[in-house]
Amino acid sequence: MKFRGAEAIVETIDWQGITAISKVRNKRGYRHLSLEKRLVTERLRSESRIMERLLSQGISVPAIYSVNPVENSIIMEFIDGQTLERALRTDVFNSHLEDLAYLLSKIHSLGVIHGDPTTSNFLVKDQLYAIDFGLASMSDDPEGRASDLRVFLESLDSHHSEINGREIFLDAYSKWKDSKAVLEALNVLELRGRYNLMRG
Repeated sequence: MKFRGAEAIVETIDWQGITAISKVRNKRGYRHLSLEKRLVTERLRSESRIMERLLSQGISVPAIYSVNPVENSIIMEFIDGQTLERALRTDVFNSHLEDLAYLLSKIHSLGVIHGDPTTSNFLVKDQLYAIDFGLASMSDDPEGRASDLRVFLESLDSHHSEINGREIFLDAYSKWKDSKAVLEALNVLELRGRYNLMRG
């Protein structure tokens, strides 16, 4: 498997006798060489630090095997599961939405914003795993957390409008003790978005 995205090239490799994932961050040719190197290295280290923080707290994300700033690469655990996008097309979609709400609230409670929580960036195996922290950041800001919810809900509406999963997800997320400010910020973000659409 090999996937070339906007941020990185991701492929399955053999690493010391086991199947692993290699993620090599793309270089931006339009930036000055030294600036580009610094930005890519900072992004790489940030991604690996965030994943290690989540792992240390028992959050289900891939284990990190190697970080190589020279090659702009991370080698991590291969999770042999199906994407949440596929799993939501089954009869137990409501259980998966509840699991995601719990997982995302745990990630938020540790001061992490995922940055791109689409239905393609979670894998269902023995449990639900969060993957691809390339756009992740550290923040306790309710609006940052609300942006995560908004990205997920837009992904859900785009790919799974038939299941009406919004209320299931938000109801489950609201069980987190610090969710109130996040849900209020989400409402503001969505109102702002609708207002901008109306203005054209």
